[in-house]
Amino acid sequence: MSTASVAGSYRGLFAEPVCRRLAIADACARLPQGMVSITVLLVVADYASMTVAGLVVASYTLGQAVTGPARGRQADRHGLIPVAAACAAGYALALLALALGVLARAPAGLLAAAGAAAGLVNPPLSPGLRSLWSACAGARLAPAAFALDAAVFDLSYIIGPVLASGLATGIAPAAALAVLLALTGAAVVVIGRKARRPAAQRNSPKRRSPLRSAALRRLLVTAALVNAALTATEVALTGYARYHHALWAAGPLLAGVSVGSVLGSLLLGARGYPLPRLLAGYAGGLALLTLAALDAPLLGVAAPLAGLCLGSTLATLFSRAADAAPPGAGTETQAWINSIMNGGAAAGAALAGIAAGRPLLALALAAALATAAGAVTTARARSVR
Repeated sequence: MSTASVAGSYRGLFAEPVCRRLAIADACARLPQGMVSITVLLVVADYASMTVAGLVVASYTLGQAVTGPARGRQADRHGLIPVAAACAAGYALALLALALGVLARAPAGLLAAAGAAAGLVNPPLSPGLRSLWSACAGARLAPAAFALDAAVFDLSYIIGPVLASGLATGIAPAAALAVLLALTGAAVVVIGRKARRPAAQRNSPKRRSPLRSAALRRLLVTAALVNAALTATEVALTGYARYHHALWAAGPLLAGVSVGSVLGSLLLGARGYPLPRLLAGYAGGLALLTLAALDAPLLGVAAPLAGLCLGSTLATLFSRAADAAPPGAGTETQAWINSIMNGGAAAGAALAGIAAGRPLLALALAAALATAAGAVTTARARSVR
């Protein structure tokens, strides 16, 4: 697909009023994702130790992963807006309880429980929006829609931490929490009636579990490996900066990977490249990053290249998951992808953390995980042919 065709895909996407509405909702829903971890850390650390703050964030992440598919299933059955609105109310109450618990100097266990509760009822906006993109964009514009979604996701992790830390230090940690909740509520409002379930879905008494799809199970394995590689890269680059007594460089290096991912999402994601080719590019970028680590100044150039195929890889994974979803289970399918990627992230962080004392080894591990993801996908493509 030529550059003109890619630009035409984005013009066609934004020509549809429903897609413009979804793009606004996507931005409102994604930005809190980039804010939440550092916001919770700063809220808790305002009166407690960083150890307790880390425990609360871990509890939040675990709770989110455990109930993700269940929340997605409820959204498919009852509609995204009713479920998201109910979850958003519980989410706000749980985070408010966390903030009040911090002020009251509550025990670490209670603070962790409040964090876990917030994760358990986190509104299923991310998988729900991807399901809506699949339904509203159509087959022709779906690649551009998922590429845009991936780019917004990456931007949220560049802008979100900066916004959250700026509000927390410039005003108060509670201000970051208030903005996070306001954006989440705005996403629910903007989606509005566009998220109603189709009549056929409401009247269908039987639903097939997404996990019965062999194609989806293979995508889950690939998604876990891709996110493990991503998280291992983050840990490895941070470890590299610390090893060389330049911890200040960790942020710019990680931002460089994200910038490359955003550009790659917009330029490559809408072209419809096959997943094995994108995974090969991602693994190659991480291998290049590992080689660049032999001469530290080269990392600044290699970091954006390492992320160039990441966003389009994620966009293609989400798009293929939407294609593999059984009727009436689009949101649950995307929620399974989210949960398995959270598991992959935990595994990647743990493995890279073990190797963090040898930064080159940790970076090579990230490249190996991406290569494994490509090998799984390529092997399946060959068996199908």
